[in-house]
Amino acid sequence: MKQLLLSISIICSINCFAQAPNPDLFQTWYLQSVVVSDGSEPTYIVSDIEPTITPSLTIMEDLTFSGIGACNTFNGAFNVPFSDILETDLFSFSTNDCGVEIHNDFESAYFNFIELLAGYSITLEDSGMVLNIGTPIFGAAVFKNHPLSIAEFDLDQIEIYPNPTNSIIHLKSQNNPIIKIEIFNSLGQPIKRISNNFDTINTADLPNGLYIIKLETEFGMVNKKFIKE
Repeated sequence: MKQLLLSISIICSINCFAQAPNPDLFQTWYLQSVVVSDGSEPTYIVSDIEPTITPSLTIMEDLTFSGIGACNTFNGAFNVPFSDILETDLFSFSTNDCGVEIHNDFESAYFNFIELLAGYSITLEDSGMVLNIGTPIFGAAVFKNHPLSIAEFDLDQIEIYPNPTNSIIHLKSQNNPIIKIEIFNSLGQPIKRISNNFDTINTADLPNGLYIIKLETEFGMVNKKFIKE
């Protein structure tokens, strides 16, 4: 009898404290950005990383998970002590050299973060759901339940070079035609507008300093920074 009561007590203590997580958690999430710790480490914006990667995290209803970083895969299991808290119980990953320094650095940050998961929230946006995970101490990550769209991807792939420059800037935008360019100084003041010949920009008439190029394309707008020296 005592053993039965003890077993019931243990089961009750587990069930009383464990809470059901948000059911929207159980799907594949695509990482948008991650930073480890309180900001002392760099923030990795996935769309800025080249060559392009598609890191993800898939969470199953039994709280097991799997995913990919830049070139390595991982898996493990969470527990949910409270409905808005994730704790990592098990975690393992492959250890291949990705062959690209930024990919290796990113994976180190991403995998370290997965081992330190804490609070999470899920919100809605026009194109789907957003999963925010983290704390001010252990860092933060933003996921979406859909990969970067082709239009968003093309915007991020627009290149300007050389940077820094002392005269001519070249623009490369193969899949996203540019229709207007504006250049702003470091104070946010517009100083030049360009409405044609978008392949090159002559900056010889600009003082040395930091500038922002606002590129308007058929699929949206994107800002790029350059330095005139």
